[in-house]
Amino acid sequence: MRRYLIPAVLVVLMAGTAAGGESGFLGRPTTTNAIIETGYTLRRDEFAIGIGPIEYGITDNVQLGTNLLLWLPQVYNGDLKVALTERYEGALSVGFAVYSLSLKNEDTDDDREGDYLALAPYLAGTYRLTENTLGHAYARYAHFEADEEGNDVEDTEASEFSSGTGVYLGLEHSRSNRTKFLFDMGYDATFQGVRAGGAVLFGWSMFRLKLGLSYFSAGDGFFLPVVGLWWRFKA
Repeated sequence: MRRYLIPAVLVVLMAGTAAGGESGFLGRPTTTNAIIETGYTLRRDEFAIGIGPIEYGITDNVQLGTNLLLWLPQVYNGDLKVALTERYEGALSVGFAVYSLSLKNEDTDDDREGDYLALAPYLAGTYRLTENTLGHAYARYAHFEADEEGNDVEDTEASEFSSGTGVYLGLEHSRSNRTKFLFDMGYDATFQGVRAGGAVLFGWSMFRLKLGLSYFSAGDGFFLPVVGLWWRFKA
């Protein structure tokens, strides 16, 4: 019980400390919805440091990031995102993600895995539907290169770390300047499954907390928690 109580107390204390700021999300649009990228990027010299994801704004419209938590299971990754336009009415960005991961071969009786390099260019757009509601659209193309000849990604099983070519739509509704409701849904053509996610995002001047749940119907289907805990501040 103690091992769960201590982290919970720390989260409450950090949230309470961060709550001192009154600005909330004001002037800082979200860069990631429930599970997909939005059309916005971080500003120049702005950091987003979380339990895993780390992002940095190189300029006002160029963002570089990685998820260090995925490095533990040896999923090496990086992401470059460039905003073509950013306005109050909406934004449009292009990006390029790289992943190095292992996928289990579903056509064999043993537990053999194949190592892949996934190259994924993507397009993310955001449009303001109402004063408090934004619509998001996200599309990515994923190209998988195997390290062994004849190792086809079509013969592998999807995992929580795998994401292929897909198209997604999302909604972001601001309940207040510190609370947002997020929802995304789309289809992954590579692993032939529907992916959906919903979350509540709490924000203060520097601190962010996102809690929710996602589902991927590929294979036997699996649920995953959507948990984000990070600080967003200027260097």
